Amino acid sequence: MNLYNRLKLLRDYLLGKTNEDQRSLVDDWYHSVDDTRPIGLWQEEGKRNAIKGSIQLHILEQINKHAADGKVVRLRGRLMAAACITVLVIGASWLFLANQPTTYYTITAPLGEIKQIQLPDNTQVWLKSGTTLQYSSHYGKRNRRLELMGEAFFDVQKDGSKPFIVKTGTLETKVLGTAFNIQAYTDRPSIQIWVQQGRVQVSDSTEVITELSKGKRLEWDRVSRHASIDSLDWKQALAWQQGVLLLESATFSEVASELKEIYGVALVTYNDDIRELHYDAKFFIQKTGINDIIASLAAVHRIQYKIQGKTIILY
Repeated sequence: MNLYNRLKLLRDYLLGKTNEDQRSLVDDWYHSVDDTRPIGLWQEEGKRNAIKGSIQLHILEQINKHAADGKVVRLRGRLMAAACITVLVIGASWLFLANQPTTYYTITAPLGEIKQIQLPDNTQVWLKSGTTLQYSSHYGKRNRRLELMGEAFFDVQKDGSKPFIVKTGTLETKVLGTAFNIQAYTDRPSIQIWVQQGRVQVSDSTEVITELSKGKRLEWDRVSRHASIDSLDWKQALAWQQGVLLLESATFSEVASELKEIYGVALVTYNDDIRELHYDAKFFIQKTGINDIIASLAAVHRIQYKIQGKTIILY
C-alpha cells in the first residue's frame, strides 16, 4: 500500500469510517511496530503514537530506497523532497492530533478494592473504593486537568509547563509536582485536601483560598464556604492507600462513613450507647469481607447485628 493510501486509511480510521477489514489492517499494522508497548488504559494512545511513527519510518524507507538505487536528485529536487517530507510528517501528525474529537476517560475503583493507575505523564494515582476519576484525551498534551469524585492520592510527575489541576465540585487544587490526597465525597459536608510533599494552591470559582505546604490539611465546608487549616497524622489519613481500613478511636459516624465509601453499605443503629462507642480495629480491605468486619466489631463490643441487603443494623 502506498503512502497516500495509508494516510487515507488512517484518516478514515480515526474518523470511524472504516469497515471491519480495514480496522483489522490498521490493528495488524499497529501490532507490527515493536518500539511501542501500550499498557492497559493507554492502549489507544499507544496505537496512535505507533501509527504516526510508522508513517515517518515509511517516508524514510522511501528516501533510502531511492538512494540505494543510485538515483541522482538535483538540489531543487532535494529541497522539494524535503518540503514534501515535512508536509507529510506534519500532515500525519495533524491527522492524529488536530482532527481528533475530544474523548473522556472515566476510571472507577470497584467497591472493596483500591485501584492504582498511572496517567500518561507518569503521575501515579491511588483511587479509594468507589472513587471516580475523569480526564480528557487532551491530558498531557494541552493540559493536565482531572475531575474527582471520592478520594484519591496523587504522586504528581513534575512538568513546569503544564500545572496539574484536580477539580472537585467548585474547588480546584493546582500543583506543579507534589504528593497529596483529596477527599471529596458528594454526600460529605466538607472537602479535605492533605499535602504530603511540596505545595498546592486551592481555589474556588472566584478566588484563591490558600496555599498548603507539606504536612498541612485544608477542610473546606461546602455550605458555609469556610476553610480551616491544621496538621494531620499521615498514618491515619493514608492507611487506605496501603489497602488498610484503620480505625483508631473512631466514632460510630466515622465507621459508618468508611464502610459506606469502601463497601457501599449503610451502617445504622437506634441505640445511643452503641452510637457513643469508639472503635479500634485494623482490616485489610481486599482480603476482608464486610460480614467479617461487622462480626469482629460486634464481638469486641458485645453487640448484636443483622444484615438486610445493603443495610447493617447494630443493636
